[in-house]
Amino acid sequence: DTTAYTMIPLRGRLPGGRLLSGGRGTEPRASGPARHCWIDLYASDDDAASFQHLSQPAPDTGYGGNPPTLTLLQDERLCLVYGYRNPPFAIHARLSSDGGQTWSEPITVREGAGNHDLGYPRTVQRPDGKLVTVYYWNDHAQGERYIAASVYTV
Repeated sequence: DTTAYTMIPLRGRLPGGRLLSGGRGTEPRASGPARHCWIDLYASDDDAASFQHLSQPAPDTGYGGNPPTLTLLQDERLCLVYGYRNPPFAIHARLSSDGGQTWSEPITVREGAGNHDLGYPRTVQRPDGKLVTVYYWNDHAQGERYIAASVYTV
């Protein structure tokens, strides 16, 4: 039984040199809304020669899943942001203060899209500490998709 992954790296290294990479996992044998999707996090302490499973920061990402963005914050917490593709269709964030071993409950950045076709976020932190997450979004199920941004504090 093979799991399909789309891997997204953390920009830069954690203090101490550890590399992290988050991946969208999907059950390959299931299809449609019943297909289970999640996000796993992997760590490397040998300059990416090998990676070990570290945690599962988002055990449910909704229909089809969504690749995350992973950002090291100024206070050394990690912030994982991803699209949640089940109603109420949202952009969620989760925080880790222990290098990615444990994660907060989801923080809703935005919700209420027209359908599951949303996400692929990218996040940066401004000098004032606020986060800016850019993603694609839709207001109506049959409407146009567009690039949106949310500015928020965690």
